[in-house]
Amino acid sequence: MVRCTAEERALARAAVYRALALAFSYPTAEGCEELAGALAVARVAAPLLDERTADAVHGLADRLDRALVGGDRKAVETAYQHVFTLSYSEDCPPYETAFSSSHIFQQTQQQADIAGFYRAFGVDACDERSDHLVTELEFCYLLALKEARARELGEADHVTICRDAQRTFLTDHVARWAPIIGQRIAVTGEASPFGAAGRLLMAFIAGEERFLRLPAVRRYRDEPVVIADDPGERVCPYEEMTPAEAANLPFFESREEALDAAAADR
Repeated sequence: MVRCTAEERALARAAVYRALALAFSYPTAEGCEELAGALAVARVAAPLLDERTADAVHGLADRLDRALVGGDRKAVETAYQHVFTLSYSEDCPPYETAFSSSHIFQQTQQQADIAGFYRAFGVDACDERSDHLVTELEFCYLLALKEARARELGEADHVTICRDAQRTFLTDHVARWAPIIGQRIAVTGEASPFGAAGRLLMAFIAGEERFLRLPAVRRYRDEPVVIADDPGERVCPYEEMTPAEAANLPFFESREEALDAAAADR
C-alpha cells in the first residue's frame, strides 16, 4: 500500500465505490464511457488502498477495454442481461433483500429502513430500489466523499460522523451480502467485464472490512429469494458528486440523531 493522507485515502475509496456502482449499472453507451473514465481514476487511486483491490481494478479495466474493442457495446449489453436480468437467470439478483428476507413484507420493510438511512443524509429520490447493489454502492461513495471533504475542512466531528455511518452501513448492509453477490457475479459473468467487477467487489469489500475494523459481519445465507419488484417509491444517492457538493448535504451531531431523522421520515 502506498503511503497517503487520510483525505487521499477517503477519495481513493470513493473512486473505487463509484467505479463499482457504474460497473453494475446497465451498460448504455454513455454509461460505458463514464465507467471507462471512472476506472482510469480508480487505477490511480487503488494503489493507495491495497494490492488485491489495485489488481482487481486493473483486471476490470483491461477486461472492459477488450470488450469494447471497435466500439461494439452489444456484447457487453448481452453479458449484463445474462448476469442480472431475471428473465435470463435468477443466479445474481442485485437486491439485498433477496438474500436477507424470504417474505415480501419483510423485504418491503427493510427497503424502507435503508431508504430512511439515505434520507437522513440528504439523498434525493430517483428511479431505483433502495436495496439495489448500485444504490448501496453509490451511498458508500457519497459517505466517503463527505469524509474527504470534512477532513479537508478540518471538521473532526463530521469526520467521526461519516466514519460511524460507513461502519454501520457496511456492517448492517453492504458487507453482509456484497461478498455473496460478488462471487455469484464472478462465476456467472466469468467471460465478461462483469465477472471482473464481481472479483473487484469481493476484494474491495474485504479491504474495507479490514480498514474500517468492522466487527465480525453476519453474512446472509447464500440462498436468494427473488420476489417481483414493487414499483412503489424508490430512492438512491447521487451517482456523481464532488467533495464540495457533498459538503452541502446535512450532517448530524451523532449517529443516533441521523437514525432518529431516518425513523421520523419513514
